[in-house]
Amino acid sequence: MKIHLILIISFIICFQKAFSQKELPLNNPIYDNSPYHFGFTIGISNNKFQIKYGEAFIHQNNSNVIYDQILSKYEPGFNVGIIMDLRISKNSNLRITPSFNFTDQKLYFVKNNIENTYPENTGISNFEIPVYIKYRSDRVNNGRAYLLIGGNFMLDMTASEQLSQTQSLEFYKTNYAFEIGFGVDMYFAFFKFAPEIKYSHGLKNMLINQNNTYNNLVNSLSTRSILISLTFE
Repeated sequence: MKIHLILIISFIICFQKAFSQKELPLNNPIYDNSPYHFGFTIGISNNKFQIKYGEAFIHQNNSNVIYDQILSKYEPGFNVGIIMDLRISKNSNLRITPSFNFTDQKLYFVKNNIENTYPENTGISNFEIPVYIKYRSDRVNNGRAYLLIGGNFMLDMTASEQLSQTQSLEFYKTNYAFEIGFGVDMYFAFFKFAPEIKYSHGLKNMLINQNNTYNNLVNSLSTRSILISLTFE
């Protein structure tokens, strides 16, 4: 949480400096004339499941409670990738950022204040291919704000393991999501830097139906995540 707060405060400070009302000398004034750019991105993420509960959980009665709660908590992650940016017009770009996202993926089954975590093997390494349209404001001094809208295809590269059909849950290896974000490009003499925040809304039910006790309590799971990153181009 402290890291997120520091990054958000840094984001606000950078925004204020980039869009200062005082006219400043332009750094690298011909940067945006290039038809394409490359760079890299690093960031931290928070990831969780949106749970749709099954009938077996909803219709529990006091004499036959299986679990009091089924929870998904935001799990921290680390993201690193490369940037491929193609200029479409003065204020729009096509952006592709192949990247790896290392995080956890699990549920908490709570009864009598005791948590059981499933599946037990929760670490995943997602290879992601986000594709965005980047809409940019006009440049003001050495900064310009932008909006990202697009989609993301994700593939879990973690080695497949045979999970118990009676004691755990299993998730699909592929996922796709709608994503939206914003950031501020800041121009320096030899490169461009941007703090960026993105929200990802998973569109696929990630739960593989195994018809066991745990599976019957949950009808569907879709991913939600927030990524705060720094980009360098």
